[in-house]
Amino acid sequence: MISARLMLGKPVTLAAALMALLSLHVLPDANAQLGRPEGLYYKSWAIVIGIEQYVLAPSIPGAINDAKKMAEAFRHLGFDEVIELYDKDASSRRLQQLLNDMLPRKVGRMDRLVFVYVGHAGVMQDSGGQDRGYLVPFDAPVNSTAKAITVEQLKEFARRSASKHTLLILDAPVFGWETTESPGLSLEGRTAPESDTDRRAVQVVTAASRGETVGRSDQGSRFVEAFLGGLSGAADLDENGWLTASELGNYLVRQVEVVSGGVQHPSSLRIDGDGDMVLIEGKASRGPAVK
Repeated sequence: MISARLMLGKPVTLAAALMALLSLHVLPDANAQLGRPEGLYYKSWAIVIGIEQYVLAPSIPGAINDAKKMAEAFRHLGFDEVIELYDKDASSRRLQQLLNDMLPRKVGRMDRLVFVYVGHAGVMQDSGGQDRGYLVPFDAPVNSTAKAITVEQLKEFARRSASKHTLLILDAPVFGWETTESPGLSLEGRTAPESDTDRRAVQVVTAASRGETVGRSDQGSRFVEAFLGGLSGAADLDENGWLTASELGNYLVRQVEVVSGGVQHPSSLRIDGDGDMVLIEGKASRGPAVK
């Protein structure tokens, strides 16, 4: 398993981290996957981006620490590839390369991919006059899309990626998504949601709505704190041992609204497909007991 941690630090540490990321380019391409995996996925990917000390935008104290906590949570879940990009390693050029080249080539059709972003978001108008959000890389200003990662680019990336399940977790007010029908949330003791896991899905969870700010306490982002609690089991609302992206999203919407006193409203959307990513796999379902 290769795990690349890219962060500011000692030159030797940074050089080793860069070599780890570059080594991803020698991994087999996605088309090497044949047949079905033994479990739900061949491979699990988490891309974690945290930007704290911007060049052209205000700093976000604690952003890298929040992102590191999320990266560690995915390692704890057993994700095979956890790639971390912090501050200068999350430049516009690096993020474009990641989204447009490396991930579409490396992530396979039976993989799951989680993309995490902790940083600033901006607002633009598209050609139809509709407001759209965008991510702000390390070397970009908040009020310009010249180097931004737009919602349209994220949607195009999700379309190009072969992954069975893709989940974007954005600790920022990013909006402008077109959605498909929300996945149904069962609270009636469903043992194993196999039918959902076989179908493709692209899902998005954002920390706040248009015009809102992402609240932070001494412990960090409210959204990240709720995310970590949900991933630890609090979001398994039907207590069946399975945790899906839709369950986690529904939990975050309610939890963050409560802890923020109703001033921060996350959103949980599905923008493609009709499946549901599994984050924690419970026990396999069993047929009715024989009397």
